[in-house]
Amino acid sequence: MQIDPNTPVLLGAGQFTEHLDANFIGMMPEDLAAKACEAALADTGAGDALRQMVDRLVCVRMFAHSVPEPFVPTIAPFGHSTSPPLSILNRLQLPSASAIYTRACGDEPQRRVFELGSAIQKGEIRAAMICGAEALATSRHFQKVGMTVDWSDSPEGETDDRGPGLELLFDPEFNRHGAFAPIDIYPIQEQARRGELGLDKRSYRDQLARLMGRFNEVAAANPFSMFPAPMSVDEIGSETSTNRLIGDPHLKSMVAKDGVNLASALVLTSFAVAESLGVSDRAVYLHGHAAASEPAVLARPSLGGAAAMQYAYEAALAGAGVTSGQIGAADLYSCFPIAVWVAMDALGLTLDDPRPLTLTGGLPFFGGPGNNYSTHGIAEMVHWLRGQKRPSYGVVGANGGFLSKHAVGVYGNVGTAFPDPVPEPSVVDAVEIVERPDGLGIIESYTFQIKGNQARAIVVGRQASDQRRWVAVADPEDSDLLAWFRDGDPLGAEVEVRPGERNVVRRRTQ
Repeated sequence: MQIDPNTPVLLGAGQFTEHLDANFIGMMPEDLAAKACEAALADTGAGDALRQMVDRLVCVRMFAHSVPEPFVPTIAPFGHSTSPPLSILNRLQLPSASAIYTRACGDEPQRRVFELGSAIQKGEIRAAMICGAEALATSRHFQKVGMTVDWSDSPEGETDDRGPGLELLFDPEFNRHGAFAPIDIYPIQEQARRGELGLDKRSYRDQLARLMGRFNEVAAANPFSMFPAPMSVDEIGSETSTNRLIGDPHLKSMVAKDGVNLASALVLTSFAVAESLGVSDRAVYLHGHAAASEPAVLARPSLGGAAAMQYAYEAALAGAGVTSGQIGAADLYSCFPIAVWVAMDALGLTLDDPRPLTLTGGLPFFGGPGNNYSTHGIAEMVHWLRGQKRPSYGVVGANGGFLSKHAVGVYGNVGTAFPDPVPEPSVVDAVEIVERPDGLGIIESYTFQIKGNQARAIVVGRQASDQRRWVAVADPEDSDLLAWFRDGDPLGAEVEVRPGERNVVRRRTQ
């Protein structure tokens, strides 16, 4: 087909990993990002020329700027840049580039591919880069060995800083009951899915292990992986001292690991520029894109589902004019297994489908570089598509929050018109919450955890009288009750729930 000269293309993709090995020097995140940017420019085959054309550099928001202020010293004990994109620009020679710092959440990389592609299509910019990095492995290593460094930086210049954008991710009812982090809330969503499928705990744990076993195989062969050690399905699914329970049903091997030194970058430009530089054969095209957001977790009709994710995948495929059957590979966001399951459901994939579900190895084994993970997924997709016959297609699914925000890209190695914008569906709360439940309740989901030496269970249920949803904790003084949450299967059970500073669940027999 005749390709419009203004059609945006992905022309370069680069990654960089600093392992804690003999070559380790301890780079800060902006150093890692600059390395990935240089790799992406070199990957275009025309890096010197494109360097002069990059009009925008987008940096995906780093951990240090994605958490409430009291947590910053924990995330960034050695300081941080006041503007990571400017600090990265100071390490590169991009004379025309302005700096953009994205919002937080893992859907940002795919959203920014579409934003920058749209700007290229309209002729607003000639070329652009997206990059991101995290270096928590280095900072934790330095703390462990008692080493002090200074990673603070206050670069001069203007930054389009879009702010964290995390307001909708703080849930007062979850927070009141001690559930703040993904490791507290995703297990509740996962247990709900188990209940919806009618599976017992052992059968579901086996499914989780089989799924993550596929991801581990890919990570073990990926030189950029932070945690490439091979694990058998049995090892992934067995609770041990090194594979401890994070939050039932999740074991350590099944969840994202943020102790990484990972960076990635993409170069986008127009087909006309790529052709003029003689490198259009390296181009990869965005065929479809869609994004959508969910209501707050507790306001969703299904705790174990994500209707907006389903919409995003379906709309992206429709925009690309391809079916799920034409997708040759996927990189599905894998912070927790449920994110993969819901995406697989949207694509009609089963656990036995031979097509790749990840090209990196996923967040548990490749590593979880904060909001920037899907930049790695897109980078791998670029290289995978270049090696495939034409036409070939792949899909990248990016997820943020608690299955809260989704962006999906369908990529291909043949030219196409840049996709039109797809309207995001309205976010509508579907379930009413009761803050002070009292009386008979039905357990909808839960998770059991060990925090320090303290066992706890966080419970979500429905008030029997009116089906309003509540959050509670298992009575912390009742060891038999906690043992039931640990060893039994409370899903669907009737309990007594009493209001308080934290609502408390007790067995009906008490």
